[in-house]
Amino acid sequence: MNIGSVIKKYRKEIGITQEEMANRLGVTTPAVNKWENGNSNPDIELLAPIARLLHISLDTLLSFHETLSGAEIEEMIREMDKMFSEEGYEKTYEWAVKIVKEYPNCNILIWQVALMLDARRMTGECEEPDKYDDQINSWYERALNDEDEEIRHHAADSLFGFYLRKQNYPMAEKYLSYFSDHDPMKKVNLGRLYKEQGKIEEAYEVFEDVLFSEYSTLNLAISMMTGLALEEEDTAYATFLAEKNGTLSAVFDMGKYNEYVPMLNIVCAKKDVEGTYQVVEQLLKSMDSLYDFSKSKLYRHKKFKDADGSYLQVIKEKLLESFRNEEDLSFMKGYEPWEKLLSK
Repeated sequence: MNIGSVIKKYRKEIGITQEEMANRLGVTTPAVNKWENGNSNPDIELLAPIARLLHISLDTLLSFHETLSGAEIEEMIREMDKMFSEEGYEKTYEWAVKIVKEYPNCNILIWQVALMLDARRMTGECEEPDKYDDQINSWYERALNDEDEEIRHHAADSLFGFYLRKQNYPMAEKYLSYFSDHDPMKKVNLGRLYKEQGKIEEAYEVFEDVLFSEYSTLNLAISMMTGLALEEEDTAYATFLAEKNGTLSAVFDMGKYNEYVPMLNIVCAKKDVEGTYQVVEQLLKSMDSLYDFSKSKLYRHKKFKDADGSYLQVIKEKLLESFRNEEDLSFMKGYEPWEKLLSK
C-alpha cells in the first residue's frame, strides 16, 4: 500500500471527500486525486497537516505498511538467510536496517530479523559482533512492547539470552520479569541464571521443580485424552494412552501406585473382572509408593515434607470405601477374590 492508498483509506474512514480534504489543506482537488491514484506524492511540508487531518501518526502515513502475512515474513527471512551466504554479514545488516524502516510496525518481523543477526554473529560470521549490540537490542526492545504476548515472550527470551552471555546477570534477571509465573521457561531460565552465577544447588532445585510440576501437567493432559478416547469408545487408543501415562510415571519416579492407576479406567470400561481385580490389588499393595518421588535421585535437591504413614493409611481406607460403593464397579460384585480384597 503506497502513501496515496493510505490517504484514500483514512480519508474515507473519517468520511470526507477529496474536495473537502483539498480545501482544508489549501491544495486543489486534482492534487488530492493524483496522490490517491499514485501519480504524485504530497510535498513534505504537507505531511504533518495530512496526518493530523486523517487522525493518524506520521509513522502510519509514511511507513504505509501494515502487518505482513506469515508467508510474506517467511519469504523475507529466507531472503535474509540467502543474503548472509552470498553477500556477508554487513550487507545483510544494512538490508535489515532498511527493511525495519520500511515495516516499523511489524514487530514479529523485527524480532525475527534481530534474532537472525544475533544468531549469525554468535557463530562467528561477523568480525565485530559487539558493534551491533545496540541496534539489535533496540529491535528486541521494540518487539518487547508488542500487544501480542507471544512476541513479547520471544523478545524477552532473546534479551535474557543476550545479557546472560554478557554475564550481566542483573539485566538478565530483569527480563525474566516479562515471563508469566506460570511459564515453565521462566524457571528454566532462572536455573540457567543460577548456573552461570555458580549457584549450583539453587539451579538444581529450580530444574527439579520444573520436572516435578511438568509431570503433573503431562499426567493430567494424558489422563484427559484417555477419558476422551473412552467416551468415543476407542478402547484401543485409550489403552495406548494409559500405558503411556504409566510409563510417564515410571520415568519421573512417581512410584508404582501412579504407574498402575492409569489402567483402572481401562479395565473398568471393559468390565474386565479379572483385570479390574489385578489393577486394584496392585494399587492397594503399592499405596506406600505414593511418596517414592521424595526419595528419587531425580529430585535429590528438592525439599519435600516427610511422608506421613497415618495419612497414607487414611487414603487407603478411603480408596477401599470408594471401591466398595462405586456404582461403576457393580460388575465386580459376587466375584469372591474381589469381595475378599475389599474386606481387608
